[in-house]
Amino acid sequence: FFRHCISIDAMEAIVWGELIDFGTNKHPPLSGWIMSGAYNMCGEHDFIAYILGQLSIIIGLIFTYKLAKFFLSEEKAICSSLIMTVCYYYTYTVCIDNFNPNFLSMAIIPAIAYFYYKAIKEAKAIDWILFGVICGLGVLNKYQIVFLFFAIFIHFILFERQQFRKKGMYLAILAGGAVIAPHVLWLIKNDFFSFAYMIDQASGMVEEEGPAVSDRIFFPIKFIADQIGSLICCYVVYALLALYSKNISLGNKEGSKSDKVFLLSICFVPALSQGLMGFFTGNMVHGIWGSIMVSFAGVVMFYFLPIEFKKDEFNHFIKLLIITVILIACAITIFFQVQTKRQILYPYEENIEYLHNVWNEKTNNAPLKYVGGNIGYSTHFRVYDKTHPHVVLESFGHKNPWENHEDILKSGIIVIAKTPEKLIYRTKDAVYLLPEDYEIEINEYHYNVKNNIGKTKEYFIYYSIIPPQQDSGVN
Repeated sequence: FFRHCISIDAMEAIVWGELIDFGTNKHPPLSGWIMSGAYNMCGEHDFIAYILGQLSIIIGLIFTYKLAKFFLSEEKAICSSLIMTVCYYYTYTVCIDNFNPNFLSMAIIPAIAYFYYKAIKEAKAIDWILFGVICGLGVLNKYQIVFLFFAIFIHFILFERQQFRKKGMYLAILAGGAVIAPHVLWLIKNDFFSFAYMIDQASGMVEEEGPAVSDRIFFPIKFIADQIGSLICCYVVYALLALYSKNISLGNKEGSKSDKVFLLSICFVPALSQGLMGFFTGNMVHGIWGSIMVSFAGVVMFYFLPIEFKKDEFNHFIKLLIITVILIACAITIFFQVQTKRQILYPYEENIEYLHNVWNEKTNNAPLKYVGGNIGYSTHFRVYDKTHPHVVLESFGHKNPWENHEDILKSGIIVIAKTPEKLIYRTKDAVYLLPEDYEIEINEYHYNVKNNIGKTKEYFIYYSIIPPQQDSGVN
């Protein structure tokens, strides 16, 4: 009700899914398949992005609860899952980003941990196979899943080496390998194209003389601080519950060493590993990347800081949770009334109409077949423009494997960016065959975003129009 349009990530996922391929220009293809498939099955209604984000969270909470039941009582297992509903990533972030690989990871990661633990405890072949399949889906969603694999590997090597003599682990490897095989073959065929984005991000954040020592220290610390801060509401609810019960212990004397290492590993190792990448590379690690790493914080709290549940502790927890959720909902509602974020209040109808008019004037009403450049502007054409021009995704200086570059040059394209410098780069990236001596015309356009209390903020976009090249010599 408060947004003018769905998030940039959700729109980009629609474009990814329509590539009908085993890879994208940034991530593996799973989130694109799901978003695009659901979007088209629902008659191209954008509300599906909100539903998919919430469904991802719900599935993740269910598997967190199922995992917690191995370590906690029924009531505490429910609480350890539900307490995550007040985490920053599960409230504000899903309102801003709707659906993307991070939210899909929130569903997949708890499922991986659950089936791993269930497999080693119950030794059923089906659990090992499901563990392998879901690990494969995790890889198909986001490469960052390897940090969870590392956490599980630590527990496996320390306590489950006997599994090497059993068939279960090998069933999991075969099942996971079968799931990711098409994507691996696609990567090999396309020179590991999906990694170009990560390399581009890293190279753009490091100075020519190399990363500063301060960056190596600041970026990881900030990343870890972001993960701690995202759980503030969870801490508050847990502290109030502990004060109410007046019976909280430090540490769990009853649990096995294997269980303790497992929970601590899956809770802390992924985030610490991501932070260490920032230390070793000197590159920025964005706090939002940790949204997929906090799923087990509630289980760890209830396990290592146990509260003795009496008759009404559970009901008191539910009341605390409901009050906190209401307060967060009120805060987010107020925020949406006063904010002027472009991605939330973007006037896509006005801007699309303006760019269409400029295109028609420059090209004598030629059909607009291609749009490229900044995804925050170009993807709106796919979702909200009735003509549905094709979105040319950024290829980071490589030949785009999904595009007919000759046809782009022949048909023409609108390229949009946030700055003149980025416009030149993005135009050359989108129109790969553009002659070296071609003079790119830089046009400036400003628009206003107005919130519900009347405050206005001005934004600028820069665009270039490459008209159809009738005399380019292209057949």
